[in-house]
Amino acid sequence: MKLMLMIFFTLTLCACTTAVQNWTRTDGRTTDMAHDKAQCQYEAKGATASYHSSPSANDETHGMGNAVGDGIIIAEKQVELVNDCMHLKGYVGE
Repeated sequence: MKLMLMIFFTLTLCACTTAVQNWTRTDGRTTDMAHDKAQCQYEAKGATASYHSSPSANDETHGMGNAVGDGIIIAEKQVELVNDCMHLKGYVGE
């Protein structure tokens, strides 16, 4: 039951961050948006590769709950990092 509550609250928090689907340049320059986005995604994955929550308990329930929670937190952080990176490169999300 605790695991289900934790998953519910974590999923509720995920609604706070959304990935931008359409990016445009603010300066009107034509650049390879796909390349810039791929580079930002690569950097975001590298920045979150070593993330883990506090050590889990010895039973499987807590370990699985931490893994699910960590996965959601990592995905949310990656979206934030990609959005920030694209903004720094001069893009605006629509």
